[in-house]
Order: sequence, then structure tokens, then C-alpha cells
Amino acid sequence: MYKIDVNSSKKLVSLVAEGMFTVDEAKDCMKDYESKLRMINVKDYVFLVDARKQSTSTPEVGEMLTEALKKYLDTPFKKRYYVKLDSVIAMSQIRRLGGKDFVDKFEVVNTPEEVINSL
Repeated sequence: MYKIDVNSSKKLVSLVAEGMFTVDEAKDCMKDYESKLRMINVKDYVFLVDARKQSTSTPEVGEMLTEALKKYLDTPFKKRYYVKLDSVIAMSQIRRLGGKDFVDKFEVVNTPEEVINSL
């Protein structure tokens, strides 16, 4: 399950991912992401990803996650935040998949509220 929300008043795009993604859900999520971003000037927006409740997925979905991270990094958001995952292993996997750019372009926060309350 995923939810992408665009909050125009706070200039925030938030993406929440939970559970185990199927290939179709991963594809739908990326289509929805691209569709919602076409409606805004992303340079004015902050991007927040909360995937704390996302489960491990198949290798095929893992490949799609790598593509998704690349899109998140390539999108010229004003700032990017990623809510720290509860699993140290999952967090290190995300850092590995995202590479150096992930570390450089995403600020890791403990809760979504840290970001939301600062806007």
C-alpha cells in the first residue's frame, strides 16, 4: 500500500509506503508519483518519504525500488527527507541502493512530524 499526498499550503510532497509491494503496485506508485509532480513546481516543494512499515519484497520489486530512488534523487525538490527505518538492515539496504547521492541529497529524520512541523 502507498499514499502520495501533495500539500500545497505547506509545499510538501509526502510518500508513505507500507507492506509488501507487488510489481503492479510498484508500477502504479511510480505512475502516481509522476502524475502528481506534473501538477506542481517541484523546486518549491519539500519531499518526504516514510517507508518504515514497508516489508521486504521480491528481487524484481527491489530493482524497481532502485529506479524509484533514482527518480526521487533526479527530481529537483527544494529539500528531501527520509524517515529512518526501524530495521538497521533495511536502512543500510536503502543507502546501498541509493548510493552516495542518497546520503548527500536526503536528510534522515526520526519522524514525519519533524519535517511537517518545520514547514
